Amino acid sequence: MRILQAHPIALALAALILLAAPPAAAMTFETITGPDACAARACILANGDIDKDSGDQFATFLRTNKIGAGGLVVLNSQGGHLLQSLTLGNAIRKAGLSTTVAFFDRGTGRFRTGGRCASACAYAFLGGVQRYVELGAKIGVHQVFNLGDSSSLSASDGQWLMSMVAAHVNHLCGKLDVLIPALRTRPDDMYWLTTRELRQDAVITTASAAA
Repeated sequence: MRILQAHPIALALAALILLAAPPAAAMTFETITGPDACAARACILANGDIDKDSGDQFATFLRTNKIGAGGLVVLNSQGGHLLQSLTLGNAIRKAGLSTTVAFFDRGTGRFRTGGRCASACAYAFLGGVQRYVELGAKIGVHQVFNLGDSSSLSASDGQWLMSMVAAHVNHLCGKLDVLIPALRTRPDDMYWLTTRELRQDAVITTASAAA
C-alpha cells in the first residue's frame, strides 16, 4: 500500500484539528470479558476521546498485552483528534482486529443498548477487519473543526487534510460515500448514519457478531 505523506504545514495544522465534540476524558484501553462476543477472543474496550497520544498508546497496549490478530476493539467515543483517529484506525487494521460500537455495563459485565462512535471515532472504527454495531449503537459524522484560528487553515491545507481522510477511508473500506454526509454536516451538528447507510457505504461489514 502506498502511504500518503503529509507535508509539514499540514501536519502542524492537523495537530490542532479535532472533529468537534463535547470535552471528555482521554481514550483509555483495557481488556474486558463477559460479553458473548468476547468469549473466544480478546476484547479491548476503547472508551473516551481520541487525543494526541491515542494511536501510540494503543500500539503500546497491544504489545504489552500480547494481543494478536482476531481480537475485537469495542469503541465508545465522542471523537477527538483527526490524525490520531487515522493512526488508530490503521493500527487496528495492521493488527488484524475487528471493531464494534457498544456501551459496556461494568455492573453486569455485558453490553447494554447504546454506545456511540461519533466524529473522528468513525475513521478509527473503519480500521476493523470485520465491523458491526451492537443493538442501539450509532455512528455519526460531520465536518472537520479547527480548534485554532480558522484563518490559519488555508483552503489548500484543508483540502490536503481531506485528501488524507479520503485515502484512509478508501483504503480501509473501499468506498468514499461516507464522506458525503460528513462534508455536508456542520461541525456543531451530527449526522447519524442509518443502518442502510452503514451497509451500503461499507462502514459495517456484517450486521452483528454472529452474522
